[in-house]
Amino acid sequence: MATSIIKTDEIRRLNDQVLMSDGALTSNVVFPAGHIVQIVHNVPTTVTLASTTTTSYAEIQTEMRTSITPKFSNSLLILEWDALHGGNNTGNILAAKFYDVTNNTDVHSSVPALGTGSARVFSHGSERQVDLDLNDRSTFKMKTVVSAQNTNSRTYSIYAKTEGVTHYWNMTGTDNSGCTYAPFCFIIMEIAQ
Repeated sequence: MATSIIKTDEIRRLNDQVLMSDGALTSNVVFPAGHIVQIVHNVPTTVTLASTTTTSYAEIQTEMRTSITPKFSNSLLILEWDALHGGNNTGNILAAKFYDVTNNTDVHSSVPALGTGSARVFSHGSERQVDLDLNDRSTFKMKTVVSAQNTNSRTYSIYAKTEGVTHYWNMTGTDNSGCTYAPFCFIIMEIAQ
């Protein structure tokens, strides 16, 4: 069987626009809408116990920070995060949200108005566990979509708040063979438009 090999340093269009140079695609390449341009992920190699106690939003842990540099300003970014969460044997409510660390702002900081007379707080996810004991847990998941708007690098993190009782992340409050731990997973996908 014959083998054919094509070797090149550069691929150009008929109009001389460079599409690929030294094995890398250039900005002249147009991806179809809905195409995944890139995926970045953050899954720690070492799992540590984190906690949230504050009644105002604060970063859960800096290890959750995840950065992306969009290739195209008109792309959409899908942010997806999950982590093991324990309510510490309480019925207190926990709320969490994505936070743009680079620009020091909430993701969706200009959400539609809720209406008059409401004291509700914005979040990307919220949970109330009616626990049996310290080791009850669930997988807390959040997902949202934002416009890239530019090709500047940015870093996102996860902020959370409670009604005042400590909530645990990544592992249970007790260390025994009946309890579990799991690394958080933060994924950011850039989708062509």
